[in-house]
Amino acid sequence: MYYLILIALLILIPILYLKIIKKYSDKKIKQELLPKNQGLKKEIIGSLALFGALLIGFIIISITINTIDIAFEQNGIDFRLNDLEKVGQVIGENLNTGVEKYLILLIIVLFVEEFFFRAFLQPRIGIFLSTTLFTIAHLGYNSIGQTIGVFLLGLVLGYWFKRNKSIIQNYFGHLLYDLFAIMIYVMFG
Repeated sequence: MYYLILIALLILIPILYLKIIKKYSDKKIKQELLPKNQGLKKEIIGSLALFGALLIGFIIISITINTIDIAFEQNGIDFRLNDLEKVGQVIGENLNTGVEKYLILLIIVLFVEEFFFRAFLQPRIGIFLSTTLFTIAHLGYNSIGQTIGVFLLGLVLGYWFKRNKSIIQNYFGHLLYDLFAIMIYVMFG
């Protein structure tokens, strides 16, 4: 129920803001929040390229975090950035409620995230602030490594949206990345 209320708010807030505060027409609201489709081929290629960029970012972040953890350990510092087992636990708990239910929720939530954080917030407050709010929205995993990853990968998503003006590319690139990450956590977590 909590997710449904949150999803509704993240859809309604931008629409009501543009309708009531900015006094935009329905057509202008649609143009603003759902930029024009750029053609199937371009959207598919863009989505796959974004997925690749997110994977490369994930690999770089993982190597960096593990290198820092090794340096901490060698210097007797009892602190770990790589605490992604917490993410695996949350994913496992969500999957236990039913794989189909979790995947449907994921598909909806990811669209709402791109709609709210990229299409609505980013043009108004910029990539950095919208990504910061995006990161805050993901703090429920209680993982330092995941928080760092969400912020840095959120910057990639923000840059991609600014460059390509495609909520479709952002949505499918983000969806592919999250499905891949879930698969990795399930297999190795």
